[in-house]
Amino acid sequence: MKRLVLLAALVLVATCQTVYQCPKDGRVFKCSSEPKEVCGIKTVHGEQVKETFVNSCQACSLGKVDFTVEGKCENYLAEAEFCPPSYKDVNACTEQFQPQCAWFNQSVKCLVYPCAIEVQNRCYGCIIKNVLFTTEGDCPKSV
Repeated sequence: MKRLVLLAALVLVATCQTVYQCPKDGRVFKCSSEPKEVCGIKTVHGEQVKETFVNSCQACSLGKVDFTVEGKCENYLAEAEFCPPSYKDVNACTEQFQPQCAWFNQSVKCLVYPCAIEVQNRCYGCIIKNVLFTTEGDCPKSV
């Protein structure tokens, strides 16, 4: 059944991504105040710190965050560990077994809840196209 759900999810995948990598060169931006709320993520001491900003430009200005995800932070699961854009360039993951639930972004239209797949570890989840974040442990069975 899991394979059928995964196959259905993969068939319906669109190409858009909801993650934006902030420039790392310390540039100062001239930003508009046009609202398009994003969740800004910065890794501090190995932990993700999340804060909602008016838009990606303001979030990335002066290096406040590493990357942004569309929408308010509180719209996501509190335990969500967002996949940094750099994970999409990973070619191989360790074989460490630390079960994760890898949640797809909104471009994937799932037929059943959860819109996620169980994976061996965070790396395996984050290298899957259109996975937005992971949570520890198995995926929930129902709402």
